[in-house]
Amino acid sequence: MTALVVGGSGLVGGALARALGRAGIGAAVTRFRGERDGAIELDVRDEVSVRACVRRVDPDLVFLAVNNPGGVDRCEDCPDEADALHVQGTRHVAEAAAERGATLVFYSTDYVFDGAAAPYAEEDRAHPLNHYGRAKLAAERIIHDLTPAHLIIRTTAVFGWARTSRNLAMQVWERLGSGGTMRVPQDQQCTPTLADYLAEVSVRLAGRGVRGVVHVVGGDRMVRSAMAKALAQAMDLDPGRIMPVPTAESGQRAPRPLGAVLRTDKMARLLGEAPLDFGESLRRFRRQWLADARA
Repeated sequence: MTALVVGGSGLVGGALARALGRAGIGAAVTRFRGERDGAIELDVRDEVSVRACVRRVDPDLVFLAVNNPGGVDRCEDCPDEADALHVQGTRHVAEAAAERGATLVFYSTDYVFDGAAAPYAEEDRAHPLNHYGRAKLAAERIIHDLTPAHLIIRTTAVFGWARTSRNLAMQVWERLGSGGTMRVPQDQQCTPTLADYLAEVSVRLAGRGVRGVVHVVGGDRMVRSAMAKALAQAMDLDPGRIMPVPTAESGQRAPRPLGAVLRTDKMARLLGEAPLDFGESLRRFRRQWLADARA
């Protein structure tokens, strides 16, 4: 079996490359700019390049884990740019995967929901509040229509140790590590998800031929400010420097759902086990942090 990880330079893409290696699955990895460490340069907005890349690798599995610099707020500020990446880019990968008969594994988000009726099951009606959620929902529908063999994984609050990432853990490290403070919403609920766990579950589900939509998240529900404080403590930083604030005072430009928590019943049934709890996720994260600090 061969896999292609589109977006391998990101937090989730890097975790996928490691998880595939541990599973004994050969994987080619793409990066947005510059071919290094064996990675293939690829811009998913370029349809011709996407088709050429998929033909070259000829994968059985394609993992689509691209994300945009600037995240959710950037998508709100630059919707055309977001659509080019998340909607048209997804269409290009979906068509190329279908053409080769490969299974497409796509990463979506809890932001396809508005947070008014959490927790959400896979079949619940989507109603995104921000452009990022709308773009991801449009991408889900494209995949459903174009790619017969697909697995759509919705996740949330993904974190991990990766110096090039802007996930919450790395923001805490940068802000508090330099002696500053950090304002984090105290009213946005989430289920923190360790990137390596997300990748491991993704590989297991794809390897078992699971199709459709599955929510893959950690096992504990909390507000983001509590998550940030726990991450600070895991990195031997002062959690008192995390300042819990209402979303309205957080400076976030894109609307956020306050309770877009995802149910994990389907994932637990498919895996035959409960999702990874936040305590164990933190212990694994701390080991990653310590290993890098020592290096």
